Amino acid sequence: MRSEQGKQKKPIKMSTALLILAIIAAAVVLAVVIVTGMSGSEENKNAEKQTQPTQQVIYGDEELGIDATVDEQLQNYRNVVLFGIDAEDLESETGHRSDAIIVLSMNKETDEVKMFSVYRDTYLKIDDEHGLDKINHAYAYGGMEQSIKALNQNLDLNIREGMALTWKAVADLVDSLDGIEVDIQESERTYMNGSLSAENQIKSAGKQTINGDQAVLYARIRKDSARGDYRRNERMKIILSAALNKAKTLPAGELMDIMDDTLEEVTTNMSYNRMTDTLMDIASYDLTNSVGWPYKTSGWTHNSIWHGGPFTLESNVKKLHKRFFGQDNYDPTDFVKKVSGQIEAESGYSN
Repeated sequence: MRSEQGKQKKPIKMSTALLILAIIAAAVVLAVVIVTGMSGSEENKNAEKQTQPTQQVIYGDEELGIDATVDEQLQNYRNVVLFGIDAEDLESETGHRSDAIIVLSMNKETDEVKMFSVYRDTYLKIDDEHGLDKINHAYAYGGMEQSIKALNQNLDLNIREGMALTWKAVADLVDSLDGIEVDIQESERTYMNGSLSAENQIKSAGKQTINGDQAVLYARIRKDSARGDYRRNERMKIILSAALNKAKTLPAGELMDIMDDTLEEVTTNMSYNRMTDTLMDIASYDLTNSVGWPYKTSGWTHNSIWHGGPFTLESNVKKLHKRFFGQDNYDPTDFVKKVSGQIEAESGYSN
């Protein structure tokens, strides 16, 4: 039974921590290419033999819930998902929720890159055992495989590749660069100091080198100005530029070591080259075009737990396929239609 239908909770925005980590990693990759000239070269092929993500996993199409018809319709797109995990490390793939879910979609014909985040409280079908639940619980139940499968089935996607990253990795990567230079405004300094330890306080506004913990807070500021998310996107670009400028000053060998250390904090089913290619795509992406999904949502409380429902799932999937894949008259799969009806019945809400 649905309650508090009229109260729409503000959707959680795309997690900046995950995107910032990908952006800084992208800056390191770009610097490696600039410093060593490795892009597409024999050295890059050799690097792939020497450097591999330490936690690489492989899944088949059946395990990932890829519908054959959907896969045929999206054959010109490479879809990759990034997960931000609420854990210090990724020694265990299960038991941790994905606090951020970002889908990167690349058009193979035009090289156009688009990106959208899935709000972590979105109510979707996890699997037959767990039924309807928040999408961020899928990672806790079954790791990356379960999460990708749920996204593919509920959104009619053909995601085969993914990366899972921890928040700690953001700070570690900045620290591995010995910090980055950023011009801190007074309002930003005040906000950041409210969460920093006494010995890590920012003493004054202005241009300065900030460490990993400070960079994470800088990236996640959302309420220091009326410009809100626009200013936050500006900060992402500032961090990308600062990380790239710093990385370009380092010797090639040191850059490779930093990249190796970064990959050790990543769980992925991508090869070294595929991962670096993906990070390069992120680096070229216009962050102001990032959008959140579902487009239309409403919240309700069930058993004292708040849920964010896509209303309706079917209409949100149609809009997603029109905006990202140019499918003007998309007809969702029977799975999506069935789950859409289940969500409406449980919440009491319909379009």
